[in-house]
Amino acid sequence: MTLHPTFLHDQPAEDDAFGREPFAKSLACSLVLPNNSPGLVVGIEGEWGSGKSTLIGFITKHLRANQKAIVIDFNPWMVSTTGALVETLIEQIAVSIGKKVTRGKKGIDASQKLINFVRLLKPLKYIPALSWAGHIAEDVTEAAQVNLDDIKKLLPDMDLAQKKNDVINALKKLDHPIIVVIDDLDRLPAEEVRTMIQAIKAVADFPQITYLLAYDPGIIARALTENEKSGLSYLEKIVQVAYPLPPLSRRQLKRFADEKTRDLLKQLEIDLQSYENDRYEEAIILFTQLSRHPRDVIRITNRLCLSLPATKGEVNTADVIAFEALTQRFPAIRKAVLEHSADFTGHFFRGDLISKQYAFDWGVSLGSREDEAEHTWLKHLPKDNEHDLQIANKTCLFLFEKKARNGVDDLRIADPDQLARLLSLTSIEEVPEVKDIHKLLMEPEELEKKLNRADSEEKLFLLNWLSTYAPSCDERDIKGCINKLTKISQKLTSDSLLTKELAHGISDLMIRLLRLLEPPNYEQCFQDIASNLPLSISMMVLSIAEKNQGNQATKTWSDQVRKSIRENNLLQEIYLHLILHRFTQLNDNDNSESYAAIDQMCKTEEGLAAFRKIFTQESFGPATNELMRGIIQSIKGKDESSLEISSHKEVIKLIEEQQAKLKMPEAN
Repeated sequence: MTLHPTFLHDQPAEDDAFGREPFAKSLACSLVLPNNSPGLVVGIEGEWGSGKSTLIGFITKHLRANQKAIVIDFNPWMVSTTGALVETLIEQIAVSIGKKVTRGKKGIDASQKLINFVRLLKPLKYIPALSWAGHIAEDVTEAAQVNLDDIKKLLPDMDLAQKKNDVINALKKLDHPIIVVIDDLDRLPAEEVRTMIQAIKAVADFPQITYLLAYDPGIIARALTENEKSGLSYLEKIVQVAYPLPPLSRRQLKRFADEKTRDLLKQLEIDLQSYENDRYEEAIILFTQLSRHPRDVIRITNRLCLSLPATKGEVNTADVIAFEALTQRFPAIRKAVLEHSADFTGHFFRGDLISKQYAFDWGVSLGSREDEAEHTWLKHLPKDNEHDLQIANKTCLFLFEKKARNGVDDLRIADPDQLARLLSLTSIEEVPEVKDIHKLLMEPEELEKKLNRADSEEKLFLLNWLSTYAPSCDERDIKGCINKLTKISQKLTSDSLLTKELAHGISDLMIRLLRLLEPPNYEQCFQDIASNLPLSISMMVLSIAEKNQGNQATKTWSDQVRKSIRENNLLQEIYLHLILHRFTQLNDNDNSESYAAIDQMCKTEEGLAAFRKIFTQESFGPATNELMRGIIQSIKGKDESSLEISSHKEVIKLIEEQQAKLKMPEAN
């Protein structure tokens, strides 16, 4: 079933998430002016998104509880760009008085006086009684015909000061305090901000009216004058009382972010896995630090409404939360991650993720940039602000540092496949979904069929994804998967199709599965592996046996080596040199059996050819140097006639050449 989470609205909240209700109630009481009090302008100051509108809503609620108060919500946006801000404001006051004061003549009188006053503020052509006067300047001939007596009669009614004085007298008799609430003043164009501020002081400055304004002081100051400092000084002359919005503590914002996120997870029916729970708290802390105010929390949560359902079970939820918070705050970083993934994860994407502009070849293994500086993402982070740089870098460390890259089994986005899934928010054709891989781990029969049908390259990719997603599968059948992998390994060996890459892929998956196994089951699994797997694979898998109650299995493995030597099957092993080295270690570093095995191998043309093929320069390393010195000494010390083949000198020459290339100490 597809779940559709509800987006959070960006409207003023009705619940008091930050404990501002007491402040709102106290301020509401102060805004109700006594009779005959002069007008008052009060400002609620705070940056965009900090919760001014929510606080205004709380204040308005308490104001409306006062039966005498006339509360007017004036939204300047509704009349913005019409050129009628001031007139509409006064008309709104008049209408509100008329609705509130329904008894007696005081309300009607005050409303009428306000209407008469606002008419003079409008252009003459909009006043019906004087509409004809608009033509005077256009046509002198018509102007000469104007009845001067009519103009003389109208002139007293055009006295603006007198009309304002009439309003003041009417309001004094009203006995009803008026509070005009103007929110979002800072969203108006600069010209209209100036008009509104000037009008409140010069035109709408009436007794017993309180104007409650909500704004960002920096934005208003810059709108009033070109210089912000002088603009603030001008604003102080208009606003008698300015209340900065009560600040939020990080703890309050964190609680808010956590509540919104957990509510969303509940809607989406996402139960955090243990590896997600381990990192959730740190992700929420980063979420909080990347949020400047509650509106950022809302916006990030709304982004998660899209990304969490699309990545459910596919990408670590804690990473999704931190990444969305980071790229909401700094959108350019998302583009940088897409275009320069190697600077963040150490690897390029395997192919075309979203746009052909960033296409790579999916058939090629991941390109690597791990040889460069560890934190190559720093060049993509914001540098204008030190705090921004620090929090962005801190989040990148959480998401992409080396330990995150090694934690791909937790579906971390430091793995390019998980990052690609998060960026695309949809299935990627060339990358299997986690649920499909989990199904294979839960149904070993299907796992066997899938691997047997795949070619070598497809097998490698599938083994890699199985290893990556195994820890995140709760219902995996570990024993069943190990049995099927053993069967597949045997077939690959018998068909001479087992490569070093496949051996590593199978052994890595087995080791990962064994580490997820409960301790009581270790011994039998290790015994089965030692008895049945090809030696080249079982040797690598049993590297964890001694740490996990697998001592008996290592003895079984040594016996399997002896059996292979006796049956002359050791030639089939692709890691012969490492097998002999490990075999020697498990036998108290006694080289005699290993020397005898090589001696026996080199007594036939087939064995010599196999020896020369296996013991190349690439096969040497610190782990096998000592063994090879012993083999050289063993062959050199034999009487030539004791060997049944005449080409043993070629063997000695080959080994000595490899020894020289590797700068090994000369054998005695």
